[in-house]
Amino acid sequence: MAYVLGGDSGEGYGFTFAIANFALRAMHESNGLVNMTNVVTPTQGNQFLVPNFAPITYQDFNPAASPATAPWGTGNATVQNPAMTQETITASPAVATTAFDIFYGWTTSFQLAATLGAELGDSFAEKVDQRVAAAFAEFKATPGNTFYATSADGFNRILQLGAVELLPSGAAMTGATAGFTANLVTEAIRLIKQQFKIARMPGSPVVVIDSNGNDGVIGSTLNRLLSELTGGAVSQQGGANLSALGNELLASGKIDNIYGCMVMSTTFLAGATRSVAGASESVLVGGYFGDSALFTVMKQGLEIKLGTVPGGLQNWLTGVGYFGSGVGDLRRGGAINIVQG
Repeated sequence: MAYVLGGDSGEGYGFTFAIANFALRAMHESNGLVNMTNVVTPTQGNQFLVPNFAPITYQDFNPAASPATAPWGTGNATVQNPAMTQETITASPAVATTAFDIFYGWTTSFQLAATLGAELGDSFAEKVDQRVAAAFAEFKATPGNTFYATSADGFNRILQLGAVELLPSGAAMTGATAGFTANLVTEAIRLIKQQFKIARMPGSPVVVIDSNGNDGVIGSTLNRLLSELTGGAVSQQGGANLSALGNELLASGKIDNIYGCMVMSTTFLAGATRSVAGASESVLVGGYFGDSALFTVMKQGLEIKLGTVPGGLQNWLTGVGYFGSGVGDLRRGGAINIVQG
């Protein structure tokens, strides 16, 4: 059955609303990286401000002890003056614009609206995920944790978590940074979990790897992990004997629990050049992060606009959004340098 835009029964409005409704449904059904971040509204303007300050720690107190300088007789309590910093995450506009001639609206069913809406919704969700993945580059790019300079109780406090390096499968570990470098994906996940415990972060991190990279031997990190979990069954004739975790990864592209971590894959990791194991290498920058590490600032969600091009023979169809993603706390996440073969 065909519908006419601008008919006596308001078909034109129905067509527009159908596009918007299918776009919203596509967005709500997406299961992307943005769901692992804190989605917030701007603190002011188009920016969200995240205050950070050095930890305030307790020390064992001796009231009989005296400091080297005045005031004497106050014990050995250390007066702490924590450094205050502020991270700024900025939202910016994103636009998708297309046009179709008026004859499409006169001769097609509402299935056209469903198709256009789903495309706009899926593309919007992907654009948000692209900005989340780009934020991984804000984490510390090199291995090794950075600590606060002082602590009253004598124990180190994490300022920035170091990057974990994932070398190509079977690569030599010459010059590797102990505790931060692996050539097995499962080993890298274990190191990430260890780093989270060293940093005394609550809960477990989300680990984001690539699903389209190439390490020169097996392929993407997703396939490497699948191969490790299935004991090579993925390359056997018929692909039999898949493990439960391998089957979950192959079916959904993620694992809800491996060593306590959620592992997700994406095609949106940014490329970079890093000094890995003492040499300059091309890498994809993945990420591992916990609560309050990443924020997605949503100034304006998806909005669908429909208008007429001057001349009256085409309709503009535009999706707009205003959002941004960034790191709010470098103590709660880190980069994964995935070396490409």
